Amino acid sequence: MAVKVGSARIDENGKIHGGRAGDQSGKEVSTQSWYKHKKGWRVLRCKNADKAEKIARAMQAACDNANIGYDQYQRLSLYNFAKRVDFDPTRIKTPCETDCSALVRVCLAYAGIMVENFRTPNEARILLRSGEFVELKEGRYTDQSTYLRRGDILVARTQGHTVVVLSNGSKAETTPTEEPPRTILKRGMKGDDVRALQQLLIKRGYALPKYGADGEYGAETERAVRKFQTDHGLESDGEYGPLTRAALAAEPQPEPGTVRILQSTSIRAGNGDPYAVLQSAAPGASYPYVAASENGWIAVALPDRVGWLPKNAARIT
Repeated sequence: MAVKVGSARIDENGKIHGGRAGDQSGKEVSTQSWYKHKKGWRVLRCKNADKAEKIARAMQAACDNANIGYDQYQRLSLYNFAKRVDFDPTRIKTPCETDCSALVRVCLAYAGIMVENFRTPNEARILLRSGEFVELKEGRYTDQSTYLRRGDILVARTQGHTVVVLSNGSKAETTPTEEPPRTILKRGMKGDDVRALQQLLIKRGYALPKYGADGEYGAETERAVRKFQTDHGLESDGEYGPLTRAALAAEPQPEPGTVRILQSTSIRAGNGDPYAVLQSAAPGASYPYVAASENGWIAVALPDRVGWLPKNAARIT
């Protein structure tokens, strides 16, 4: 039996943006048989089998939900709705949009793996840096589906596409292929996972001026971790455990939540004047923020769908 994968693929018009919210064709977010990508696949396997199962379950649920469609210009629409319902795709009741990498991020969040926003060119790096995944580089994983396992994440080499594996290959390992992950890092440890932590600390503004990202968890790294923990209301024990990992991996800036209307405008069905007017918006009115497009329009949540208004008519808070 062919191995199945799920992903956000293309909109109802065969384009990357401009369609109506939700899956209009039944194929915008859907399953298909595994295929060999022309650019080649990178294979990322979650170290935790339970989390891998949740990743696959979330992807299958997204593929089965007709309220979830494809649009690169509205790629965070699904994410912003999903975070209100514990990232459970079965609970998405309003038509919204996503793209392949943003959908994978929702699946990760459903499994409790919180990472910063990414696109396919940096997806593998972000996932490996989280400490939750290993990369399987042998040809039996990258060039065929026989050894793939439900919950594996495939990312096209260079810019391209990403999918989640939804069924086991005929020779999928039933036991882990890697050593169990070190869930807690602390002073005295060494290795690439320590170096990844140090690089993330530096990126978040917690400097390591003396030794930098040298891969050794010394006093300087411990002080930086303690400072981060204090700043974020965590127990300041200097150890890099699950709570500190989740807080450090989260996006440094929270996504805005409300759009307040500054001047009379129209809310339209798409991000541009040619789209139909859904309703008027008066100064002082406010709507839940969904996403922003590259052409100066803001998506807001209406009771039954997503609408768009010009950015210069509103303020995001």
